[in-house]
Amino acid sequence: MKLTLSREQSHSGSARKTPEAGMVGMLAEFTTEQLVADALHGSAEALEEIVRRIQNPVYGLALRMLFHPSDAEDATQEILTKIVTHLKSFRFEGTFNAWALQIAANHLKTMRKSRAEKRELTMEKAYEVIDKAEAMGWFSEPLEAPEPLMTLEMHLACTQALLLVLDRPHRLAFILGAVMDCSSTEGASILEISPATFRQRLSRARKKVLDFLSANCGLFDESNRCRCEGILTNHVKRGWIDPNHPLFASHCADRNPPATLRKALKELDKLSRISSFFKFFPRPECSTDFARTVKGIIDSNAFLVLSDRQ
Repeated sequence: MKLTLSREQSHSGSARKTPEAGMVGMLAEFTTEQLVADALHGSAEALEEIVRRIQNPVYGLALRMLFHPSDAEDATQEILTKIVTHLKSFRFEGTFNAWALQIAANHLKTMRKSRAEKRELTMEKAYEVIDKAEAMGWFSEPLEAPEPLMTLEMHLACTQALLLVLDRPHRLAFILGAVMDCSSTEGASILEISPATFRQRLSRARKKVLDFLSANCGLFDESNRCRCEGILTNHVKRGWIDPNHPLFASHCADRNPPATLRKALKELDKLSRISSFFKFFPRPECSTDFARTVKGIIDSNAFLVLSDRQ
């Protein structure tokens, strides 16, 4: 049986169909909007499935905004709690994912600075790091045979840090438009701005990132000076990367992706390269199953989430 609900049916108990206990494994067949309607009528199983569907997009946005996985997980839990406890305010006038990302974006652009943001990284500082690495000869004499995982970690740390040179409004527009492939209409709706303003922010952010990568990154252009293997020396010595505890690369199955990315980028124009540069590797996945956290919220009765427990 497949759940089918119109907007009117979602607000009418008499016309509603609910997945029974034996149908929990079939929840994947339902649209998220159908699950929302079911959750609003008391299905804890539907609510948990909703959280499982949106937790990775929310985490991915938080990680790219905040840099550090621990900060991103904390923010993700706060955002998902907001989404769950405000579920009744979803009006079924658009996609639930867009509505959830709107809540996430509002949270991320107004929260206190993350530990990485407090470093106040600027484009000028990014150039200084590369200039110093070149002056120290690390590009011409990189670490001998660096562990492939560390080369990958360097690339991921660099792309994450590069996002931090953008202010929050432009960073959000860049992540949504260039990395998450939102259209100008979708991005504008999420950020609650006009499509024209969204396009302007995205264009400015792209130019800033493109100018830096075009002038420095050896993955982006083989004639450039900066190499992951070379600048890795600087980051390890300064404690920015811990070889024993990589923040980003430990969950990647492919241990030699920078070389794969370099080959792939050759086939793309510059604008396409920017998007591929940031989303080539596996999409961020949080290690926490936030559906369990949501279940704890429901069971604690701390918030009136479901209208009727089943």
